[in-house]
Amino acid sequence: MRRSSKINTPKFEIQTPKLQATGVLLAGGKSSRMKKDKAFLEIEGQSLAERSLKVLKALFPEVLISSNRPELFTQYELPVIRDEVIGRGPLEGLYQGLKAAKHDVVFFVACDMPFLEIELIRFLARWSLDYDVVVPRLQSGLHPLHAFYHRRCLSAIKNNLEAGRLKIIDFYPVCSAKYVDEKEMGRFSDLTKAFCNVNTPEEWSHINKTITPI
Repeated sequence: MRRSSKINTPKFEIQTPKLQATGVLLAGGKSSRMKKDKAFLEIEGQSLAERSLKVLKALFPEVLISSNRPELFTQYELPVIRDEVIGRGPLEGLYQGLKAAKHDVVFFVACDMPFLEIELIRFLARWSLDYDVVVPRLQSGLHPLHAFYHRRCLSAIKNNLEAGRLKIIDFYPVCSAKYVDEKEMGRFSDLTKAFCNVNTPEEWSHINKTITPI
């Protein structure tokens, strides 16, 4: 039984100009709970990494990949940014991505989010020049790996890295942060889907079961 490409393929519209920012795909996680690299889980024969990169390329003039295994991403012909210090988690990815980006504003997204919405990312970008951090805040919590960060965050991130404070949101209090609540994102109909991410085989199985066949 064929599955619906209409439902599951990332939506694209011709939008010009692109956002004056850099997009970074964070693909350096260990995927320990999934037991396999989440970036290469597939929906309809398309890996999560490929799905996300198509969205980022549609939005940003510069796209980078954050990974310590660049050999896995050679097919995409994009710069791959390595961690300078291994073991410091996604905060290290943010730090290296901000340093490497050509633009002052950088959108970071985890590689395990299958249903990115172009217009939602564009909506969040409206605050990206006025704040150091623009992060969605749902009832379920913050989404720091689907957020915009300004290069002004670099010193705060560096301080936390050196102090061993590796939780991303721990540096927010010393920066100007815009928390975009569900009410502000009310024009988007399915925020749960847009922000869903995959951590375990059970979650992956559930996501696949929700794909409507035709």
